[in-house]
Amino acid sequence: MAGWAEACSSAFVPLRVRSASLSFTASLQQHVLSPEVSLTRVASTASEVYRSDQVIAQHPSDDVLVSLHRSGSGSVVQHGRQATLRGGSAALYDASSPYTLTFPGRMSEIVLQLPRRALPGCRGALADLTARPLPEGGPLHALTALAASVEPDPAVSGRIEDAAVADAMISLLTALVASETAFNAPPIDSHVLATALRRFIDEHLTDPRLSPAYVAQAHHVSLRLVQKLFAADDDSPAAYIRRRRLESARRLLLSGEPVARAARLSGFSDPDTFCRAFKREFGRSPSSLRHLTTSARVAANPPRRAAP
Repeated sequence: MAGWAEACSSAFVPLRVRSASLSFTASLQQHVLSPEVSLTRVASTASEVYRSDQVIAQHPSDDVLVSLHRSGSGSVVQHGRQATLRGGSAALYDASSPYTLTFPGRMSEIVLQLPRRALPGCRGALADLTARPLPEGGPLHALTALAASVEPDPAVSGRIEDAAVADAMISLLTALVASETAFNAPPIDSHVLATALRRFIDEHLTDPRLSPAYVAQAHHVSLRLVQKLFAADDDSPAAYIRRRRLESARRLLLSGEPVARAARLSGFSDPDTFCRAFKREFGRSPSSLRHLTTSARVAANPPRRAAP
């Protein structure tokens, strides 16, 4: 899978492969229409690829990608929303924010990639347009037909007609995202958003900025909505963050980490606060748990006595 992750990262933006079918096969053909616009044909069996906050921090990009789905099915998840992909549909996603692409079986698509600045008038609304099905109709059909007519040829670049095609695609995409129907989006899927919120928290436990407000801001939703989603499971975002950090610290202590290091690696900046919270959660202090674990490890592996 490392080869596929490398190929996708080179063609689009750096990303990772989370899973793939055992007999995974894939192909990728790219045609650069202009210095800013590229078109890539992709076909593969089942897989899931993602771009995380960590990857974004290492390899920032403000590119916009549009999946013009040709066959099979899939989904795009970003900003707590999920767009289902099927033959003839399309969805847009933004390389500057985490996203996940999931394909449960064999699929094919054409991916249009261009910089955010190429979509004038849509920059502020971009976060509201990602991971939503683009409206079907004339502009989408024209964009798909134009993309399908381009035959990838890595040996040929810089043609006058390619630049004209790139301009036409930008115009069609601008018409798509600026149309009134593009903003008549379905409501946020509560289950998908709740799952995305918990995953985000789990992946950012050591981030000192992590808080309910930070989680809401990262997903472009209100703090009230975040609290409401957790309340549906008799929980709260603050309690979930604290619980997951304590569980992380407990695992580290059981593996032999010192108390201070376990606290720091789990996102606790104040040792005293950590010790009090840990004792409330697990009924014993972190130092006693580590001592018990160390004693058990020594009992299981007693030091050898030197031969007389």
